[in-house]
Amino acid sequence: MAQEYVRLDKNSFQLHLSESPKDTIRIIENGKTTKLKTGKYILQQNQFMGPSNAFVSINQEGLVEGNFKIEKDGKRGIVEVRHGVMQQMNVKTDEVLNFQYVITDTSSVQRDFRNGKISQEKLVFYQPKKGKRKVSKIFFDDHYTVENEFDHTKSDYGLDNKLISRAKLDCSGQVLESRSFDKNGQLVKHIYKKDKINYTDLYQHNNLAERIYSANALIYHEYFKNQLLVKKIVEKKNKGQVEIYVYNGEGKLLEKKTASGANVSST
Repeated sequence: MAQEYVRLDKNSFQLHLSESPKDTIRIIENGKTTKLKTGKYILQQNQFMGPSNAFVSINQEGLVEGNFKIEKDGKRGIVEVRHGVMQQMNVKTDEVLNFQYVITDTSSVQRDFRNGKISQEKLVFYQPKKGKRKVSKIFFDDHYTVENEFDHTKSDYGLDNKLISRAKLDCSGQVLESRSFDKNGQLVKHIYKKDKINYTDLYQHNNLAERIYSANALIYHEYFKNQLLVKKIVEKKNKGQVEIYVYNGEGKLLEKKTASGANVSST
């Protein structure tokens, strides 16, 4: 007699599909990973399709065993599984492919030893008849990079999934704007362009501390405290030397010196 599927509570259980070469497919119960007894189950939530019905089989090791399907509002996803790890998922609507997720097989991981990276791609096909965009992931030893062609961003994450940096790209892949964060998620650097001038803002404890930019062959360093400008240093190249001008927050010249530090004049 065929075993029937047990439908699990949608508010307590969800399916978390693999997102890296080392991830097994997991069952989440009330926010924590759990192992189900051997059997067949219907899970009504996962991170890719949201509310849906996934028909999975759990083996004696507590791993999802074999390929399975996910159904939602006329869409059907077919998930290919190997050793508890999702290898690929195709989602179709009326037999038209509109979503695909591909993950590197853990038994044959492709490595680029010169750059120390493991390659993995998450492919999302958008309007197949009119072309496609994709989201790609590349895993390194201590972080991974996500490039998203939908919103033209490139982001770096630690292996704990904390955001390290995020950049906004133009259509050719060049960086338009970027932000970097520390391990606590606080902003430490913001690079951007305004009125054809490139700026670099440095932060301490999420507060602007220094702004660096170049304009009219001059290099500016502006220092801030409590969001107020307290000092400005301007560097100017002149006949092979660098002249340095130091101003207070009100714009009054405090000091002029050469790059060697010798005092030229002060006011």
